[in-house]
Amino acid sequence: IDYSYSGQRIFRLMETRPLVPRVVPLTHRGAAKIFRRADPRILVLMVAALGLITLISASGGLEASMVGSQAAGTTVRTRIGAGRLYPGASVLSGSGLGGTRGDSRLAVHAEGGAGETGMKKVFVAGATGKLGSRIVTELLKSGNIQVIAGVRNPSKLQGIMNEFVSEGRIDRKYTDNLETVTLDLESESPAGIQSKISGCSTVVSAIGASEANFFDTSGPRRIDGDAAISLVEAAKAADASKFVMVSAIGTGDKMFTFPAGLLNLFWGVLFQKQRAENALKASGLDFTIVRPGGMEKPKDDFKYTHNLQCFSEDCLSGGVVSRQQIAELISAAILNPEVSSDQVFEVIAETPEYAPNRTMVDAMQAQIKVMGNQG
Repeated sequence: IDYSYSGQRIFRLMETRPLVPRVVPLTHRGAAKIFRRADPRILVLMVAALGLITLISASGGLEASMVGSQAAGTTVRTRIGAGRLYPGASVLSGSGLGGTRGDSRLAVHAEGGAGETGMKKVFVAGATGKLGSRIVTELLKSGNIQVIAGVRNPSKLQGIMNEFVSEGRIDRKYTDNLETVTLDLESESPAGIQSKISGCSTVVSAIGASEANFFDTSGPRRIDGDAAISLVEAAKAADASKFVMVSAIGTGDKMFTFPAGLLNLFWGVLFQKQRAENALKASGLDFTIVRPGGMEKPKDDFKYTHNLQCFSEDCLSGGVVSRQQIAELISAAILNPEVSSDQVFEVIAETPEYAPNRTMVDAMQAQIKVMGNQG
């Protein structure tokens, strides 16, 4: 759900007077205007529906907890097929990274999980997604990381890379630093997941149920909850040293606030993300949890007009950011563990009057603990 667009469309359906041809940006101030115009009876129904969905989701979560960590892998189907992506695999060529135009490739630490070349090995789950593919690309661009991409369909990742090549965004020289393993977290056994992660010092989870499958009522529980927890447990069993999880604004204390709470209309997805976050925090792994704002509307060039801003845990209820900015932030967090260790970052992008242009490292170090202008 895009807080600045889709969320607005949802609430325009509740208006009791005719629509006016004017777009109200869904900031906190815009949200207040929409609430003033909405029929209170509809708002009550929306809140009741939200509570019911979350209650149902919570019941499923409790049941899953009782069954145990193997709930996502009841049917064991170990897939075989580790190997190179393809002989001409390519990645994005190096370009400026940062708050909007800075460089995240600072203070690179080659620690643990190094292969024969001495490179740090990072496992990325969800590598064919719109965000996951960008994370893979940013890690490869550092030149210091070997990426192991865990995907259901390796040919899909190949297609994505080919598309990047055709757009002139990818340099083929990094092909040897990218490998794929076929992995379905919903059906793979715990031992199978562990074997795919083995040898990697860092695990990145960029998985999540797709809103396109809205009528798959168990999707958020199976993927955002059970599968993510299985990945955390496998990372610990494989002796990984760090885990980076992509979550969402609204997970935690802001779960029932507007507009973030609207995400729970997608079958309690925020509750499931909270389950996964809690499992990661309790695992003993060094963690970085990134909670981005809405990523549907902003394109990759959003960073040239909006600077990334990091807030501390449970500060935000809305905002937008591009996938490219989140990918650059995650790359910087892995390359610079001293600023990202055991941290939860809520991340949005704002215009320069609210957010200065910083490198990603500086943005993490300047983490805001109070809402400030966004309150």
